[in-house]
Amino acid sequence: MEKKSVSIIIPTYNGIHLLKDYLPHTVDVIQQSSSISEYEIIIIDDASTDETQQYLQNLTTPNLTVIVNECNSGFSKTINKGIRKASMDLSLLLNNDMDIPLDFFDKTIPYFTDNTVFGVSTEIRDRAGEKIIESRKQPVFKHHTFHYKETTDSSNNYTLYLCGGNAIVDTKKIKELHGFNELFSPFYFEDFDLSLRAWRKGWKSIYINSTFCKHTPSTTIRKENRNSFVESIFIRNRLLLNYLHNTAANNRLLCFRTYCKIFLYSFSKKENKRIFIKPAKDFLALRREADKQRKNEYSNLNPIDWSLFQ
Repeated sequence: MEKKSVSIIIPTYNGIHLLKDYLPHTVDVIQQSSSISEYEIIIIDDASTDETQQYLQNLTTPNLTVIVNECNSGFSKTINKGIRKASMDLSLLLNNDMDIPLDFFDKTIPYFTDNTVFGVSTEIRDRAGEKIIESRKQPVFKHHTFHYKETTDSSNNYTLYLCGGNAIVDTKKIKELHGFNELFSPFYFEDFDLSLRAWRKGWKSIYINSTFCKHTPSTTIRKENRNSFVESIFIRNRLLLNYLHNTAANNRLLCFRTYCKIFLYSFSKKENKRIFIKPAKDFLALRREADKQRKNEYSNLNPIDWSLFQ
């Protein structure tokens, strides 16, 4: 089996306890893998206010590079610094609280003998390793918008998008895509968008369930942010994702429906409807920048339709 060099890119924010728990294990997995020829570890601290920076300064981990943000920037901007720094064949985009199995690299790296593969991610389970929390994503078009559904169907191993917390990707390809779109900052849907851009370049995303990572979802996001803020970002970025990847005609419908919902929900007494108003307005405020991207980076991509995934 052909060996590959790997850059392990780990963003972190106020996660000293997570780094202490999971970084030594990650290093052990790397060093034991027979599929890795060379490696580097890049940790980007997103202006933590705990003792993370002191801990990182004292580490003696081999081949380690530490980058520290001057101010808190969110996932996309933070991990993009690591992507730009990466110098190996492949890059593993890894959450600081992800427990990767011993056979992770031996299971994923062989897929990169196919030059059309963009990246690979594995099944993700809960901390106990029992409940599946991330599986294969299947594309769904509904009401002129783009969605996905989780599936355990193993008829093929293609997935609509790679989870940003345990995706190993071709370094040259992700750099060609300029990493994650920072318009999605601080979090959510940036990995969906990245994989869609890869598909639209003709590159495949692979999902495997022959091994799995363990993860507790949104540990940092939920800890550091109010639930209402998290939900607001989720709604805004879901609208933004569709706007960036849809046709001009469908976007006119999307904006029309958004304006209608803002108007109608402003009279509603139900909190779950009223919460839509702010993120919808935030999305509409981002349209000018989104239109610039659609004319530049996104205009050179293949259009989205069912044939893209067939």
